[in-house]
Amino acid sequence: MTETLSINGLKLSEPLALIQVHAPHATVGLLSPFCRLLAQHQVNIAFITTSAAVDSQPVVCCIEAKDQSVVEALTEQHERLRGYVHFCGRVGVVTFYPHHANLKFMGLALQVFSRNGIKVHALASSISALSFVVDFDRLEEAGRLLVESFQLPENASPLRTDFKVRQERPPV
Repeated sequence: MTETLSINGLKLSEPLALIQVHAPHATVGLLSPFCRLLAQHQVNIAFITTSAAVDSQPVVCCIEAKDQSVVEALTEQHERLRGYVHFCGRVGVVTFYPHHANLKFMGLALQVFSRNGIKVHALASSISALSFVVDFDRLEEAGRLLVESFQLPENASPLRTDFKVRQERPPV
């Protein structure tokens, strides 16, 4: 008999733009100037993950799709970021919680996505949630597959965020 893993919830994002920031053989990381640039222009980061590498610090992040053209222009004008920021398409984030620090959750989710041809562009784990970045046109399917693969509480369904927190410019 196969054990069904229980989760408490599943959340699907709105459309996002996937960004990769990477400078091979960089002497100074690009994470700080990239995040500072987005903050200065009140662009929210919906998802971010990075790793420490010997000679660079690759970053994968998602911003609201509507902000992509602004960020493209800003990074092309930025001396340190120009040429190192790549926009990789429209994606969404599917997040489920909690995973109880059990790696079976990640493994099962990755198997489900792989069997169904859903590309995972990035993933992140926190103390309570696992998040997967997938193509936006497959986001609903990814959510449905996870609902079918995990045990959700009765009457639970994937959540869509219906509110947003935006940075506001201070009065001048």
